[in-house]
Amino acid sequence: MTTHRSSPRRALLLTAAAAALSLLVAAPAAAYEGDWTLTGTFPRTTTPSFNAGFNPDDLDRAEITFDNRTKELRLALATFETPSGGPVHVALGTGRSDGSCALGTAEVTITSQPALIERTIMETVREWSPPRERRTWSNTWPGTGWAFAGYDTWSRMYRWILPGTWVVRTVARTVLEGDPLRLERTAVLTRRGVDGTLVATTTVDIGGRTSAWSFGAPHLDGLHAACAAITIPHRVAPYTIAPPQPEPVPAPAPPATDGPAADDPDAIDLDEIEITARRRDGAIEVLLTGGEAESIGIRVRRASRTVAFRGRLVLRRQPATVRSVLIRLHDGDAWSPWERVPVR
Repeated sequence: MTTHRSSPRRALLLTAAAAALSLLVAAPAAAYEGDWTLTGTFPRTTTPSFNAGFNPDDLDRAEITFDNRTKELRLALATFETPSGGPVHVALGTGRSDGSCALGTAEVTITSQPALIERTIMETVREWSPPRERRTWSNTWPGTGWAFAGYDTWSRMYRWILPGTWVVRTVARTVLEGDPLRLERTAVLTRRGVDGTLVATTTVDIGGRTSAWSFGAPHLDGLHAACAAITIPHRVAPYTIAPPQPEPVPAPAPPATDGPAADDPDAIDLDEIEITARRRDGAIEVLLTGGEAESIGIRVRRASRTVAFRGRLVLRRQPATVRSVLIRLHDGDAWSPWERVPVR
């Protein structure tokens, strides 16, 4: 049996090659300073719709990405049904200190029109052929259709006339018309403080529900957005990608007490208060019936607040992704446990 031995030099070369290959394959692309991404998923609401059918898994999606190294903004949209006629409008903005969005940093408007195709058609046309004159040195008949028109003494030639007539012939013509199978979508980007526009065009199928655009220019340098509003023609309200909310400052806890005695006639039974929440016109309406308390604690997403007790609360500008709110009540002595109330 023959034994093959690797030299130390060969082993060193193999080790270096393996290390270089691992760096090429495994090294992730690092994010560049100034890069950002906004994503949003928008479920179909339970509000009655003019569009037949309902599937709670229907989602519209949006992803907006900015690469500050290449100065490129990319926009991708996907809808669960084909958008109806009219422009799609995407407005980008930055967050305010109160948690709202200051739109107007940049805007993208997307329009659709049929893609044009060329088609060749054959047409039969009827044209007038005017009379023609011919002269010959001899009086020999020149052929079919020609008629003798006399002798011209000045030129000493015989005159012949071919009468005018209508001629029918077939011609080819190229026409431009809308493609019944494809649409051309054009996206126009504007940025505040920069004159002019950037335009991107893509061709999709008539029933296409996904599309993507890319805009690149040096004047996009430093573009920043933390929120967006997306208006789609067949939706009453725009989709909102909200700015990051500041961490809420926790309210001071009320002093701990043993609570009212069971036989105290002034004690309030918080369990008797019925709490319901429903969505109405882009807001959430909370109703409290059947009793009273002193204060109400509310928590929606990462924000919380304490207000005086009332029978009706309206939480404005709440995205469709909010499916429940947390409520607790204070009777003047102690807080009830947090109760999760579904939004209907």
